[in-house]
Amino acid sequence: MAMLKPKEGEYSIIGRPESGYSMKVLSAMHYKGVAHQWMDRFSHHKLYKQHAKVQLIPLVFLPDGTAVQDSTPVLELLEARHPQPSIYPDDIALRFLSDVLEEYGDEWVNKLMFHYRWGYPADQKHRAKTLAEGTVAGLTTPLIGKIGGPLLAPLLIKRMVPRMAFAGANDNNKPLLVESFENLVDMLQNHLLSRSYLFGERPSFGDFGLWGQMYQAYIDPSCGAILRQRGPAVVAWIERMLEPEKYGEYETLESLEPTLAPLFSREVGPRFLAWDVANARAWDAGEAQTELEMDGRHYYQKTFKYPAQALGILKGKFNQASSDGELVRFLESTGCLQYLTGTDPTGVSAGSLKE
Repeated sequence: MAMLKPKEGEYSIIGRPESGYSMKVLSAMHYKGVAHQWMDRFSHHKLYKQHAKVQLIPLVFLPDGTAVQDSTPVLELLEARHPQPSIYPDDIALRFLSDVLEEYGDEWVNKLMFHYRWGYPADQKHRAKTLAEGTVAGLTTPLIGKIGGPLLAPLLIKRMVPRMAFAGANDNNKPLLVESFENLVDMLQNHLLSRSYLFGERPSFGDFGLWGQMYQAYIDPSCGAILRQRGPAVVAWIERMLEPEKYGEYETLESLEPTLAPLFSREVGPRFLAWDVANARAWDAGEAQTELEMDGRHYYQKTFKYPAQALGILKGKFNQASSDGELVRFLESTGCLQYLTGTDPTGVSAGSLKE
């Protein structure tokens, strides 16, 4: 197996700019001032294939040559190895809320972006073009070179559109996903009018997770137009997070709550956490499809193991932070507490996860 020999102390990221998870890790390394190199997924396909345990990006090589995947534990590892500047607020409540927003970005906002990216003709053509050009540039076999980007792009669309259903981007769910993205943009616009980042004047764990997917939305035609029209402060944050800097300190929950609470009460709780709990319950029951009601409307998609496991981790973090009275008050007032205490709003236990 080919081994990567990085420079001393340097990390390597095999990713693509069209991957929110790749960009999330890249942004965190920029913020922490960690020595790194960016390696295109297509140009380094052999190295990727040899070391990737799952076919997802980014694939990150540590300075010792060890390969790791999954952006969330990669950020946690970076924080452990390079604790300053920290991406975790000292305040218990803010740290947990930041954890929730990181997961919300990874698992729910990804659905919103994916719906637009592969569900609208202009977005399909735009994104397929960049992916096709990257593929052709990275693969030098005569056959690929002859096909070229223009011919490969329609094949990529044909491949990706059926995958929309796995992300919950089906015709039934479309109104909820469209509404959810617009809600998110409007509430972030209000929240970010008076601060540089989600929790104040320095980026948090939650910023990186949410930003990775919002940046993808920003570079696509349909979502990009919505953001420019409805969320100029959100656009400024998205651009700021490409090279994030510490401008000051984190705020208090009291100062954040007027504009942060609406996001939790309108989107994080009844959309993301409601789906997350239903998915975990369906996984535990061995059900192939997850179904629930959102605002009196039916939502359904394939059941997945990973978010079910991630919910268990999130609940564990809440158990550790649950002694903080202000956190419990905030979660209860926004309707989120019910999803983190072992039962869903109908009182059905999510149960233990199956292996």
